[in-house]
Amino acid sequence: MERYEIAYSKAAESFMIPAGAVKPGGLSLAIGFFDGVHLGHAEVVRRAVERARERGQTPAVLTFDPHPRAVLGKDQYYTVLTPFPGKLELFESLGVELVFVLSFTPDFSQVSAERFVRDLLLPLGVATAVVGFDFKFGHRGLGDAALMRQASGGAIDVQVVEPVFLGGSKVSSTRIRELLQEGNCEEAARLLGRPFEVAGTVVHGRALGRQLGFPTANLEPEAPYFLPRHGVYAVAVAGAESDPEKTVRGVINVGVRPTVDRPGGEPKLEVHLLDFAGDLYGRTLTVRFHAFLRPERKFDSLDELVAQIGRDVEEARRQLAAAEPQA
Repeated sequence: MERYEIAYSKAAESFMIPAGAVKPGGLSLAIGFFDGVHLGHAEVVRRAVERARERGQTPAVLTFDPHPRAVLGKDQYYTVLTPFPGKLELFESLGVELVFVLSFTPDFSQVSAERFVRDLLLPLGVATAVVGFDFKFGHRGLGDAALMRQASGGAIDVQVVEPVFLGGSKVSSTRIRELLQEGNCEEAARLLGRPFEVAGTVVHGRALGRQLGFPTANLEPEAPYFLPRHGVYAVAVAGAESDPEKTVRGVINVGVRPTVDRPGGEPKLEVHLLDFAGDLYGRTLTVRFHAFLRPERKFDSLDELVAQIGRDVEEARRQLAAAEPQA
């Protein structure tokens, strides 16, 4: 999959489009930030890929980095469901051949919707544009699908994908975040189309888990992930074995460790791998959340904590075994 970076130059009042980005036959382009690349996002991308195949166009995605909310000051500490590298992998798995990454800057935020179409989409050779039902673009979000059609003079066939519903719930990044805040990782996984996951590097900690008989890998997340409700989860962990596809069962605590740490600390991710022995320091682990076991709480003693961890481990074994396909 090819990738091109695009930036807007205020001085030149134009988009810097890399050589080779314009493809013969035109583009069928899915446009959006696509945080999570959930089932609704995937439908937008699939539609662009299908139209490309029908019309002899190149299936492509235009996305933004960083998120507009972070640049415009609406959310200084914006967190993501899926970091950028993960999004690229998901785009490719859906059949995308070309990704444009548009740098979202304060200068770009001032570009009108009409100029976005005239100075970027048309020069890129966009023949088909596929957007979600709530897609807005341009300065102050004044652009929509109708304006895109009009500003292109009919040169761009704009396809609008209606919302995807699953079990009565509209699939959206907001809904997935709400579910994760509730600890409902099973329903979040249904809307994502896969388990919610967090990847990070194993770093040195206080080795308290080892002293308690349950050694843990302390994860330093590789991106500003949105974290689920504080508590204990049954998880599957990739990256511990030499085979990157192989997962190991585990238990993770997401939270501030109130029994052993002072109040007010940053949330930590500590994962205990079941039936595993080995040095994990420096490795990148990907933790896939399968079931919420219990909220995080403060125990009166370390003995009580150890006893509860033992129960957590057994419950995780039971739930993960039940979730695995039977031979």
